[in-house]
Amino acid sequence: MRRTLPLLLAMAIFLISAPAMALDGYKDRRGSYFGLGLGGGIGSVFVEDETLSTGLDEGGDLGLHLHAALGGGVTNNLLFGAELNSWIRTTDVYGQELNHQHWSLNAASTLFIVSGLFAEAGVGLAYGISDASNPAGDRRRYQEMGLAVKGGLGFEYFVNGTIAPGFRVGYTRHFYSNSDFETFHGAITLRWY
Repeated sequence: MRRTLPLLLAMAIFLISAPAMALDGYKDRRGSYFGLGLGGGIGSVFVEDETLSTGLDEGGDLGLHLHAALGGGVTNNLLFGAELNSWIRTTDVYGQELNHQHWSLNAASTLFIVSGLFAEAGVGLAYGISDASNPAGDRRRYQEMGLAVKGGLGFEYFVNGTIAPGFRVGYTRHFYSNSDFETFHGAITLRWY
């Protein structure tokens, strides 16, 4: 009985303290992260041939915005990572359905300013598919690679030790050789640390 009581006491202490050992990285942004986002944004597409219309060259329309990110935290307030962003929209111009898809792969940094409030910026490669048409029914597809820049603000809040939902708003611009694309977007996000 003398040996059993200390052994049971040691096991009880270990079982009670096991969750505390798991809390070592609790609400810590250092280390790796993975994030997803879903939202929308007002996009505009401008093509070099002014006789053609994209359906998005007069103020833009709302399109679907998707986002995925993978990276790591250097400190609790500074993250670096890679982001894949997309914006998708179909328009109807002169009785023709025109498709627009714009993708970017960015190197991005996120700086947490106060608590969950953050600013982000990125630069990378862009790929876009934009259809354009004119009243005569002539149609052209622009399919180009270019440069992407982005910036934005957001907020996230830890609901437990590793999951942080939030929201963000931002601006993205793609520079192609024959067309340009820009969007103001917002998204609901979820990040795992």
